[in-house]
Amino acid sequence: MTFSFPSRLLTAAALALGLAATTGCATSFTPGRTAGFDVDTAAQIDDEDIKKAFEARPQLPGQLRVAYYSFDATIAKDLEPALASVPGISSVYRIPPLLVSGERRFDEGAFGRPAREVTVKKLRLLAARAHCDALVVVDHGYRGGGANGLAALNILLVPMLFVPFIDNTTESYADAYLIDTRNGYLYGHVTEDDKRGDKFVTVYGKGAREVAEEQWKTLRAAMVEDLGKLVAGSKRESEAAKAPAAVGLPVAR
Repeated sequence: MTFSFPSRLLTAAALALGLAATTGCATSFTPGRTAGFDVDTAAQIDDEDIKKAFEARPQLPGQLRVAYYSFDATIAKDLEPALASVPGISSVYRIPPLLVSGERRFDEGAFGRPAREVTVKKLRLLAARAHCDALVVVDHGYRGGGANGLAALNILLVPMLFVPFIDNTTESYADAYLIDTRNGYLYGHVTEDDKRGDKFVTVYGKGAREVAEEQWKTLRAAMVEDLGKLVAGSKRESEAAKAPAAVGLPVAR
């Protein structure tokens, strides 16, 4: 099939206009749309839970078995080798979404499907069934993309193809929580942020998703480093909690 010059011009115009329409406003990404996170539902919290939380003590072993759950399925596979590289962690188990929220492989982002709540208690139970000492909950997301002031020139086809009217500045984050499987003790939380991109990019430049993929590599490395520090500090804290309290000796006379 052959196209005349006017036909090619119209095709190019349609593609450029479609791109302009999709980049005219900021884009954002929120992983795990089929599952919402509730630390513990209000119906489950009472004074006894609060008492147990105060009584919980750090108790990590020397060699740590970790289970993890990620709200972003796109990074879940990356997390396994990343967590396995943390000093002091001997094994890593990925908690599958099917056991957590009933989400099947192609259910993610299903239209009209209400979000299913995920609680720490349920994740701890699944971690315990896998005989893991600690639970790591990971969240990741990004936002960015759009058009800058030069988009006003897009009324003409040629400028649209060559003018840098796209803003691909993207903000990404990664959060990780280290929780004791047995008693729910929160050892700590690490958070990583990254913002990069260019306010003036042509249609041939990187999109927000591509920038976010580059950012994830940086966030992952920083998260592994900070988790290593958190695990080491938590183990020292656990050893101190196991040590018997000092008993005063009688004074010699």
